[in-house]
Amino acid sequence: MKSLDSIQKTFHVFKVLSKVAMVFCIVIASLCAVGALCVFAVSSGGQVFSLFGQPIDNIVVGDDYGQSLIELLSSIPILVADAILYGLSYRYFQKEEYDKTPFTKSGAKTIRSLGIRFIYIPIIAIVIAEVICVILGNDNLDNVSEFSNLSSVITGIVLILASLIFNYGAELEEKVNNA
Repeated sequence: MKSLDSIQKTFHVFKVLSKVAMVFCIVIASLCAVGALCVFAVSSGGQVFSLFGQPIDNIVVGDDYGQSLIELLSSIPILVADAILYGLSYRYFQKEEYDKTPFTKSGAKTIRSLGIRFIYIPIIAIVIAEVICVILGNDNLDNVSEFSNLSSVITGIVLILASLIFNYGAELEEKVNNA
């Protein structure tokens, strides 16, 4: 049972980290949205004011408002996708903490679906970010191509494999309880 206690403590740490990462992604996505609104206002001839009522003169480095707007708007779907994945991870860790073991059939099913989502959600976010770039007139998709979903695909595969192990553990636990 010492190993199970270590797993529980580790999963608790990951639960807290996933919650912090989810909140961080939501905050940064919100700041990108506000920044995009400010850049759009300045590029349209408007004025942006600080919280203290002072006009802000240097909202964008240089004069390339369009590129700044594209970078801010294309970052939002990727950050939202990350927030969704962290939120789903948090929900799994909550469930595992409630069950007091990762070796349950429902836990294995949840981790498998989480692995599948880790594969396709970032792909959808990158496609949306690329569509934003093209709609706003940037055919050079350099800032979106910086986002790679290889790590998400690998994480998804590892989670799917872990779900098989957890499912096997749940079957062994059932055999021991029935014997």
